[in-house]
Amino acid sequence: MSADQLQGWARFQDLVFSDLQRYRPGEASWAHVLFRCITLPGMVASLFVRAMQVLDEHGKTRLANALRTPAHMAIGIDLLPGLRIGRGLMLAHPHGVAFGGQVRIGDNVTFAGGVTCAARYADENMAEEQEFAVIEDGALLGAHAVLVGGVRIGKHAMVGANTVVLSDVPDYAVVLGVPARQVGNRKDQVEGAEAAT
Repeated sequence: MSADQLQGWARFQDLVFSDLQRYRPGEASWAHVLFRCITLPGMVASLFVRAMQVLDEHGKTRLANALRTPAHMAIGIDLLPGLRIGRGLMLAHPHGVAFGGQVRIGDNVTFAGGVTCAARYADENMAEEQEFAVIEDGALLGAHAVLVGGVRIGKHAMVGANTVVLSDVPDYAVVLGVPARQVGNRKDQVEGAEAAT
């Protein structure tokens, strides 16, 4: 195995194990990953997401793209190469989740089912002008939330179910509705939970 392949394998393993820790903290091993795949569809999705990510990072974009249909058929998630996702991804209910290729996701972000990170323009002729979401560390996105274009979801923000986000969401904000509007703040809750650990 070449040095590049070893580096890619180490990165893949590190990312998958970090995702496993979000579901079941404790010892991380491939045996634990495979066991969790039996009961956690999100863990299966993680394998596809991380394989696509690492392949693309190592310049194997065509091979990464070849995983798109198998991932969609196996688990109902639709991904494009180019995603950059931090450690500790949680896809609680991965069915129907769709990410554009230029979405950027921080560490310890949680997605419920059906979340869509969409381009602003449906017209492929405007591909150079497309913008995609940036989702900061610790954000939580509820079922069927839709992020349109280059919006920023702040650190530890919460986007409620069926919410359509057309503009930036501040750190710790709780947003709901179509279009999204701020209805609360999670700062005390998040800081209290961090202090308890």
